Amino acid sequence: MAEGPIVPARRWQALVGWAVVLVVGGLLIATLRPHGAVARGASSSSLDVSKLQHPDQLDGHITVWGWNIAAKSLRSLTPPFQQRYPHVNVNVEMTGANVQTRFLLSLASGAGAPDVMQLQGYEAPRYIATGRLTDLTPVAAKYAKDFPASSWANCLHEGRVYAIPWDIGPCAVFYKPAIFAKYGINPKRIETWDDYIAAGQTIVQKSGGRTKMLPLSPGELQYQYELMLQQIGGQVFDDHGRVTINGQESRRVMGLIRRMLESGIGANVRAWGHDWMAGFGGDTIATYPGAVWLGGTLKDSVGKYGNSGTGWAVFPLPALDRGGRHASNLGGSVLAIPDQCPQKEAAWAFIEYTLCTREAQVAQYRSYDLFPAYLPALEDPFIREPDPFFGGQHARELFARTVKDIAVLNRTNDWVESMIYASQVFSAWAEERGDVGPMLDTLAQKLGQRLGREVAPPEGGR
Repeated sequence: MAEGPIVPARRWQALVGWAVVLVVGGLLIATLRPHGAVARGASSSSLDVSKLQHPDQLDGHITVWGWNIAAKSLRSLTPPFQQRYPHVNVNVEMTGANVQTRFLLSLASGAGAPDVMQLQGYEAPRYIATGRLTDLTPVAAKYAKDFPASSWANCLHEGRVYAIPWDIGPCAVFYKPAIFAKYGINPKRIETWDDYIAAGQTIVQKSGGRTKMLPLSPGELQYQYELMLQQIGGQVFDDHGRVTINGQESRRVMGLIRRMLESGIGANVRAWGHDWMAGFGGDTIATYPGAVWLGGTLKDSVGKYGNSGTGWAVFPLPALDRGGRHASNLGGSVLAIPDQCPQKEAAWAFIEYTLCTREAQVAQYRSYDLFPAYLPALEDPFIREPDPFFGGQHARELFARTVKDIAVLNRTNDWVESMIYASQVFSAWAEERGDVGPMLDTLAQKLGQRLGREVAPPEGGR
C-alpha cells in the first residue's frame, strides 16, 4: 500500500491525526454550528434532480479530495464515468496530511472546499453536524437498503442523508495455519472469545512463551473494545445521545479484555509499529484479529519482514457467547458533497457511479482491495472466487457473509473525541488493573462533562 497520512489498510492510525485535528477542528466545528444541530450552509442551493435525467446534457468540472489508495481508485474510475457523462470533467486530488483541517477551514470560510470529499465513516457525523454538507435525500434515499444499516447510519441525521458509504471493514481473525498445526489448534473449534483465550494459552505454553496469540497493546485497547462492543449490540451513546459507555455491554467487554490481558496471550506491541509488522513473517504472533483491509497489508508485505514463505488463512471472529454474533466492523469511508459546491448534480453523478453501481464497486475491490459497502456488489462472482494468498480459501466470501449482521453503533458528532479520551482511560486502567465498573462509571461522568451530554441512568438499578 502507498505510504501517506491515511491508507485504507491503516484506518486505525487516523485517530492519531485526529488528536491534532481536534484542537483546531473542534473549535471550527463548534463555531460552525451549535451542538448537534444541522442546518443549510450559507451559500447552498438544492440539488436539481431534473438535471440528472439526461446524462449527455450534464456538464461541469468537479474536484474530488481523497487520499492514497482511495484517490487512486477514484482516478481509475474516471474514464468509465466520463463515458456515461461525457461533458463532466473530474479531477481527483490526492490530498496531504492536513486534509481534515483544510476541509474544516473551507467549510468555516464558505469557500475552497472540493466538490466531493472523502471522510472516514466514523468522522461523518462530526462533519454533518456543521450543517455545511449537501442534503442528498432526494437522490440517495432510494439506496438505503443497498447498504449495511451499520454504515448507512453514519450518513444520516434526523432521517436525512448527507453522505454515501464507500468501503467497509468487516472483521475476522487472520491466522498462521503452520503455527496452529504445530501446536494442535483447530480454528473450527474456536467459537467464542473464551475458546480463543484458551487456544492462545496453549500456544504460549507449548511455545515456551515465544509465540503470543495476538498483538494487544494496553495503549490501544479501544480497537478491541469497539470490535467486541458491536458484537453484543453495545453503545457508547444511546439512541437519545446520552453517554452510556458504562452500560452492561461495556462492562462485559472490558471484563473480557481484562481476562485477555491477564491470560498472557497478548504481545505488547503497538499497531503498525516495527514489532507488529515484523510479527507477520515470524512465529512471535499467531493471529491478528482485524478488518478485511488488513489482508491487503499482509499481501503487500510479502517479501518484507522475512515473511515470503508464511502462509495465512482466516477464521470467523469469535463470539462473546455461543451462538452469538461473529460480525463486527472497523474502518470504512464515505463520500459527501459540501453545501458550497456549485455543481451538485455533477458531483452526485460521480458519487452515484463510483459507490452505487456493482461495476465500480467490484472494480475497486479487485484492483485496490476496497471492500464494497454496496451490497449488490457482494453478489458478484468475484466475491466467491478462491484467494490464492489464503491457500485457496474463499476469504472474500467469509467476510461478505458477516456484513448484514454488523450492529449499528451510534456515532454522534462527539465519537472521535470520546474514543480518544476513552483510549487514555483504558490505558491507565490496564496498567493499574482496577475494577471495571468504577472505571467505566468515572469515564462516563467525565465524558458527559467534557462533551456537555447527559449520562444515561444506571441499568437495572446498579
